[in-house]
Amino acid sequence: MSSYTPKNILITGAAGFIASHVANRLIRNYPDYKIVVLDKLDYCSNLKNLLPSKSSPNFKFVKGDIGSADLVNYLLITESIDTIMHFAAQTHVDNSFGNSFEFTKNNIYGTHVLLEACKVTGQIRRFIHVSTDEVYGETDEDAVVGNHEASQLLPTNPYSATKAGAEMLVMAYGRSYGLPVITTRGNNVYGPNQFPEKLIPKLILLAMRGKTLPIHGDGSNVRSYLYCEDVAEAFEVILHKGEVGHVYNIGTKKERRVIDVAKDICKLFSMDPETSIKFVENRPFNDQRYFLDDQKLKNLGWSEQTVWEEGLKKTIEWYTQNPEWWGDVSGALLPHPRMLMMPGGRHFDSEEGKGTSFASGPNQTRMVVPTFKTSSSTQKPALKFLIYGRTGWIGGLLGQLCEKQGIPFEYGRGRLEDRSSLMADIQNIKPTHVFNAAGVTGRPNVDWCESHKTETIRTNVAGTLTLADVCREHGLLMMNFATGCIFEYDAGHPEGSGIGYKEEDKPNFTGSFYSKTKAMVEELLKEYDNVCTLRVRMPISSDLNNPRNFITKIARYNKVVNIPNSMTILDELLPISIEMAKRNLKGIWNFTNPGVVSHNEILEMYKTYIDPKFQWVNFTLEEQAKVIVAPRSNNEMDASKLKNEFPDLLPIKESLIKYVFEPNERT
Repeated sequence: MSSYTPKNILITGAAGFIASHVANRLIRNYPDYKIVVLDKLDYCSNLKNLLPSKSSPNFKFVKGDIGSADLVNYLLITESIDTIMHFAAQTHVDNSFGNSFEFTKNNIYGTHVLLEACKVTGQIRRFIHVSTDEVYGETDEDAVVGNHEASQLLPTNPYSATKAGAEMLVMAYGRSYGLPVITTRGNNVYGPNQFPEKLIPKLILLAMRGKTLPIHGDGSNVRSYLYCEDVAEAFEVILHKGEVGHVYNIGTKKERRVIDVAKDICKLFSMDPETSIKFVENRPFNDQRYFLDDQKLKNLGWSEQTVWEEGLKKTIEWYTQNPEWWGDVSGALLPHPRMLMMPGGRHFDSEEGKGTSFASGPNQTRMVVPTFKTSSSTQKPALKFLIYGRTGWIGGLLGQLCEKQGIPFEYGRGRLEDRSSLMADIQNIKPTHVFNAAGVTGRPNVDWCESHKTETIRTNVAGTLTLADVCREHGLLMMNFATGCIFEYDAGHPEGSGIGYKEEDKPNFTGSFYSKTKAMVEELLKEYDNVCTLRVRMPISSDLNNPRNFITKIARYNKVVNIPNSMTILDELLPISIEMAKRNLKGIWNFTNPGVVSHNEILEMYKTYIDPKFQWVNFTLEEQAKVIVAPRSNNEMDASKLKNEFPDLLPIKESLIKYVFEPNERT
């Protein structure tokens, strides 16, 4: 069974009941995961539910509504979210009879906004949608087998109908766009922190006040109840072991009538159930029974741990110790409450908890989420690229790719070494990502840098560092096109051995001043956590007329050396760089196709596909050294990190044929 490991998780609705237990558990058990919580602090949410996590360095809270597309896109991009656990919803059935449109807005539209943001950003590796057992509708009273995950959905109230509708959207985005979705359907949950509109906390608080306990109808309705920590563990298991595209029931086969729940509470409070329980008018449609088959989840290794008697006792102890946790909840304790479903921040005991949001950690400050102006007809694009290097080869190709993919972009006007002009570009263009394809490589080749060292330093070192610093100041990821020409074959990486240099290896080639500046700036950029460094080598494209194309160069040389090297096929890898930006990948990446190819092998392909009469002459490295100013780098790069992230990446020779020679083949 494969296991999934997230990096940055967005949990919606995590100031609510179930999600707060899940968030606190993940933050406590997985300090390497970054947990970002998004909650609008509705009437049934409470920031105090997250107090166990407030001081944790891997936790951040953001106040906001999942219905805000701008905010959701902003969070996915800036927080590099790769996993979403979507709990946010209106859940109280009674309220759905009186204000069903609010349920449609939150449960269906809010889910749709999240799904669309996932599609647009293209960086989500898991989307866990939290649904309910009520989507199955009523279970026959004499059924001995519970509803399994493939059972028909037959919701009977507005709440469950909106949850079923949201599930259909989730399923559609999974099938239409390949979004990696998982859906859960759970039984009733109880335990600490639950808002007292739900049965168990309501009856507990009423019993604490010596009031009668209202029961809808005759109390014969049957429900299954799971303790909150067991449910949190279930989500932990599904997060790591759940299969994409699957549905998981979270349930228990231990059922109880509502009247028996009330009697158990009376017993623990030493109350007479005959005089303490009051039967009231039933709600419009009160399903008699929900019954789930939970075997699929058990197969992942989960099982219920808390027996009913123990869980109920712990829940009562918590409410008796925290009677004012929710403040004035008299409206929720009515037999048929109608809470105002409006966001608010009233559930705090101190000024410290009243902020818009809070984050923790040694270098974090209180996060202020920008206010977005939204419109029902127009929305700001989710992505906008700022590209430096307009007149360069790679910079020009990036612009063409953005046009093809419909990604808004603009070229920067500022010079890299001019900080004020870079800041003006960012303020005017307001990008989500910055691509740096600018730099000095020399014309016609890197030998130019040997006699223009200050100019090379100014752009390749000072300019690149300035841009990285400005981007960091504005919270922007910088995709930096660097070079792999900072290594050469040595005893540990001999030519033809298949042992390539990895991202963490220290550069060992100092033969050219160009390579020196590139190695220098790469080392300094390690101090910036907002930079993705892409080590390009001997770039090749299908445009065989471009003088920067490595094939074009060697095809025009009088003589060529014959030595294997790692190379970058731009037609395949530049689209990957855009995808890496969408995923907000950072750090150093060997940006080459796997494997090596020699000069002679390339020219043989050129002869086969392009010019059957083509001839060339080889000479040695020693002979080459006599006609060039600076030595050249020759090496093999280990591209396994990139291959693991993008499994379809082709080996260098296959990529050459597919992207370069076959499109140019002359018959």
